[in-house]
Amino acid sequence: MVRPVIGGRAEYRRLLAITLAALLLFGYGLGAGTLWDQDEPKYAGVSREILETGDPITLHSNGRPWFVHPPLFFWLQAMTGWAFGFTEATVRIWSAISGAGAVGVTFLLARLFYGPATGVLAAAILATTFQFLVQSRLGVFDPTLVLFMLLALYMYLVAYTGGSGRAAVWAWVWAGLATLTKGPIGLLLPAMAVVGLWLVRRDWSAWRRTPLLGPAFFCLIGLSWYLIEALRHGEPFLRSAVGYYLFSRFFGVVENQPGPWWYYVPVLIVGAFPWTAFLPAAVAYHARRRRELGSQVILLWCGITLLFYSLAGTKLPNYILPVYPLLAIGIARLWEEQTAGLMRMATGLLAATAAAFVAAIALYGWIKFPAEMLDLRVPLAAAAAVFAAGPLLAAGLLLIRRPPPALAALLLTPVVAVPVLVHLTLPAMERYRPLPRIARAIAQEARPSDAVAAVAMNTSASLGFYSGRHIIWVESPDDLVGAICRHRRLFVVVPPHQPSWWTPTSLPAGARLQGEDRGYRIFLKEGPGPCSGGEGAK
Repeated sequence: MVRPVIGGRAEYRRLLAITLAALLLFGYGLGAGTLWDQDEPKYAGVSREILETGDPITLHSNGRPWFVHPPLFFWLQAMTGWAFGFTEATVRIWSAISGAGAVGVTFLLARLFYGPATGVLAAAILATTFQFLVQSRLGVFDPTLVLFMLLALYMYLVAYTGGSGRAAVWAWVWAGLATLTKGPIGLLLPAMAVVGLWLVRRDWSAWRRTPLLGPAFFCLIGLSWYLIEALRHGEPFLRSAVGYYLFSRFFGVVENQPGPWWYYVPVLIVGAFPWTAFLPAAVAYHARRRRELGSQVILLWCGITLLFYSLAGTKLPNYILPVYPLLAIGIARLWEEQTAGLMRMATGLLAATAAAFVAAIALYGWIKFPAEMLDLRVPLAAAAAVFAAGPLLAAGLLLIRRPPPALAALLLTPVVAVPVLVHLTLPAMERYRPLPRIARAIAQEARPSDAVAAVAMNTSASLGFYSGRHIIWVESPDDLVGAICRHRRLFVVVPPHQPSWWTPTSLPAGARLQGEDRGYRIFLKEGPGPCSGGEGAK
């Protein structure tokens, strides 16, 4: 049975309480730890350049036009940066707000299908799902995109199940805001799910019930930026924003981010923790009830999203973030029904998924950062113990048929883990993240006319964000000679693993070592460089 649109003070208070609780979880210690290269500082830098250039339409990165993503999320970051300054917390706050909003909309969706009790549980499951929790604490736009897409889906379903035409118009408005956040995918994913619903239910006339005002609002909100930029910049914008970052992202590999067709299987296993053990049972449960509207929407949304991104040539873990809200609803309904056979299946998998989660994180760390893993074994072991203890305890409680405390153990696992990460693990990891310290040291010593160059480090956006300067990315000897020639005072940052062409003699004889941090070295070149063709230094 489909419930009516939310109404009454009690339900509004419940929705508000759910959203605020999620915001508290996502926002606790939000400023702990410096920004993670490369997306967090890159996006924060783009937002700061909105204020520096005074141009909110054409985005800039490192002083150059940047046509990768639409501007809505960067407008939001720029607003809080203008009001409160650019800090780790202000850079990340909109992800926390959006994630909390998505938790609230998940409650509304689950309530629409199954009632408020399922809604509360689904919201709690989403807020404590590992990948969604992590993404909602990072300064990236994926939670904002998910919020708007969920709102579009919810408003469409309200209209589809007997609401007014106004709800359908709002669905287009939210899809427009999703498109203004990350491009046409903001409309494409909800639209594919809706069309799939029409096909499954054989409701061929549903498209006729869409008011024409809705698409008009979508075009005004979602496509106007593309039109303005196409008029302002012409072919360079279309080739980059549409050709490369839209079509090439799906049909090819962008920015060296490939992956096999099964790429998202391990991502989902780790990302859905501690609820991973319930995924097979939830799929089986809703497959049996595939004639019900709620199960149809859950299966269609999750299946289409996973299939779409699995077929895409470019793959990143954050792409499947939209899956988790509907998965949370599916798992919540399974818990409410507690079908004996399916719950036994999930119980058997709980211990295995706890071990797999800890092993996957540990294996990744040992492969990528072996020395750091050994030194950080105490804070990392504390976090691993928290993540493993909850599912193991829940498995034991389910074996003795105590579902309520087992559910509480799973819900509390990420809630307890967040303070451990904020106060123990992240501070310990900071000593292995030297670039923010290097950038701040340069910012304190540099003069307004000085320049900063980085050798073979073009993915290290934190260097630019924390120094507050545009970085000259040096990828060849000619790049270095050009930087030396153009700037009288030049800071040069060299990573521990230098390219084959680099030697200390690559810099002029007068250059001196200014400092060193975990293998990164800072040189300062003063005076004119060996310029060719009469070119002088600034």
